[in-house]
Amino acid sequence: MNKIFDIIVIGAGAGGLVVAIGGAKAGKKVLLVEKDNYGGDCTNFGCIPSKSLIASAHAAYYLKHADRLGIETSPFSFDGKGALDRVRKIVREIRSHEDPDALKKLGVETLSGIASFVDKRTLSIDGKKIQGRQIVIATGSYPVVPPIEGLKETPFLTNETVFDLEKIPKRMIFIGGGPICSELSQAFSRLGSKVTMIESRPSLLAREEKEAQKIIMETFQKEGITLLTGERTERVSYDKHFTVEVRGKTLHSIEGDALFVGVGRRPHLKELMLDAAHIKHTEEGIPTDPYGRTNIKNIWAIGDVTGPPFFTHYAENQARTVLTNLLLPFIMKKSRQPIPRCTYTDPEVASIGLKEEECNPKKIAVYRVPFSEVDRSITTGRTEGCVKIITKKWSSKILGATIVGPRAGEMLMEISTAMHAKLPLRKLSTLMHPYPIESLAIRKAADKWLTETILGIFRR
Repeated sequence: MNKIFDIIVIGAGAGGLVVAIGGAKAGKKVLLVEKDNYGGDCTNFGCIPSKSLIASAHAAYYLKHADRLGIETSPFSFDGKGALDRVRKIVREIRSHEDPDALKKLGVETLSGIASFVDKRTLSIDGKKIQGRQIVIATGSYPVVPPIEGLKETPFLTNETVFDLEKIPKRMIFIGGGPICSELSQAFSRLGSKVTMIESRPSLLAREEKEAQKIIMETFQKEGITLLTGERTERVSYDKHFTVEVRGKTLHSIEGDALFVGVGRRPHLKELMLDAAHIKHTEEGIPTDPYGRTNIKNIWAIGDVTGPPFFTHYAENQARTVLTNLLLPFIMKKSRQPIPRCTYTDPEVASIGLKEEECNPKKIAVYRVPFSEVDRSITTGRTEGCVKIITKKWSSKILGATIVGPRAGEMLMEISTAMHAKLPLRKLSTLMHPYPIESLAIRKAADKWLTETILGIFRR
């Protein structure tokens, strides 16, 4: 490959694929360089395998508890190995649409190997020197290994290895209490593992509203998951099984057949040799300007490599901005809209914007509707959780929201759309919803603005 490419993309994850495929469709000569996993973290180790496993875990759990819906069942047992086989089958299927053969049909040239900068227009890929007029860095992130004594000498699992398990472990220990650990701990518990979670913070899902944290922790405990919150992992050893020493009020140890570590992520930077191209960076990521450019005019960066938040949808959104700026004669700035997020526990926790504790209590109004007041939730037997919307006091401009419940991520998009379109909460009171759906909780929250604000004036 001695030709000069219009666009070289480093990394074939969610963001890199958007730029590479979009550039090729626009007639550009595009080279996509990937180290070893086409489809990136999301397809191979993240969103796709985890949500596939969660779907199987849901099925196992609700078959076991069908009596809650008036269905009498005979005692039954199941083997979760098939769920793990299903996960790998789904990953292979989706990856087949993102591998070199599929990309070639779309006009994208690919090269497998490790890319490093020689200068601002030249890359070395396993010794081959390739030049590009524009270069996009989309190398993603990797799981952090915390400095716990003995950990590196053990066969612990991360999201990059857990889906290679051949069977469901009898006893499983999770170090971490964020979204990844919360999702997978519940899934493995429902598929038959005896699960223990260790989290140094006082609660799980530290970024979420305290009410959401409480609901998830209570749910986990009801399902038999042991929670060691406010406790720190001191030491790990392995001899046919794991022994984890934990310090809470006292030092104690727990044993497990598998150990999962999920305490954070870091951008993939080490192999890029960024200094050779004078690209500014820190260990937290590559800073970019409002258009997605690094400090070097022809070099761009998108997704996890730019630092948190580490979301696939955020990477794709950044990629669309950069692709536009590469193809069109005008410049588009990165979106400044609030970033929605969802943790796919059961119930789900979905949120956007500010939490109540981040606001001045004198300037906001909080509208909370429990699902126990929503007809659809009553009919399905899923009345745990609520919708909580935070607005400016009089204007009802939406500042943030949290939803805890089944399909909370789907429901959140009504609020996200309103925020993006700058629609105040009061406008949603006139939006017609099909009956009965869970999203009526959002309209009920909007109705509360009417009754508590406008009608409240007449009651004075």
